[in-house]
Amino acid sequence: MTSIVLGRVCDLGPELSAISAIEVPADQARLRDARFDAGTDSWSLTTADGRCISARILIDTRPSTEPTIAVHGMPNYFRIPGPDTTAQSRLVAHCLELLRRSGSTRIEARARIQLRRRPLRALATKFYLTGSIPTDEHVYDGAATLTLAEGDIAVHARLSGHLDAIDGRYHWRGSIAGELPDEVLTKQRSVTVSTTGSSAPARVMERTPWGGYTVTGVGAPPFAID
Repeated sequence: MTSIVLGRVCDLGPELSAISAIEVPADQARLRDARFDAGTDSWSLTTADGRCISARILIDTRPSTEPTIAVHGMPNYFRIPGPDTTAQSRLVAHCLELLRRSGSTRIEARARIQLRRRPLRALATKFYLTGSIPTDEHVYDGAATLTLAEGDIAVHARLSGHLDAIDGRYHWRGSIAGELPDEVLTKQRSVTVSTTGSSAPARVMERTPWGGYTVTGVGAPPFAID
């Protein structure tokens, strides 16, 4: 299982020293140049010189004061921001081992994951583990409208969902990018997400470290599932 390392491989720490890694120096690419392919559960990253690199996992080792290691809405993506890179690398290594043992191709945090003084227990319960998107999984990537009490806001949405075999209901989730008021995370988390011809109630879960927001919904999604 190959990983793209955005930053320096030497910052991975001994726990990740044995992984197959493709190093992309931070001055040669940006995170916003990376794209996740939901059809193959892999990342591709275009460098400054025009190279396109693809791998299952994307690990960001650039130093940052933002302590998040994994976040919902960014599958197969991990951060090792420091300062305790050894402990952060150990946690990422556990996640990759969890992915390998499960036989899955996608690992996505259920919520924001940060390093705690006490180790995370029942690590598998903190992540969604799935295979490549099956035929009954649906994906939407495009323009959308978020409706709040104050009015409509144009956003870009990346959404996917599936019919759950346990409760028989359709579950969808994803990320949105746009200028949302602060109240969306403090007072009004319930919103409506609309695409061409479809709309659905949703809940804004959290803000990602990259300026977007994660949303989830249960029931008919705001995109076609034919």
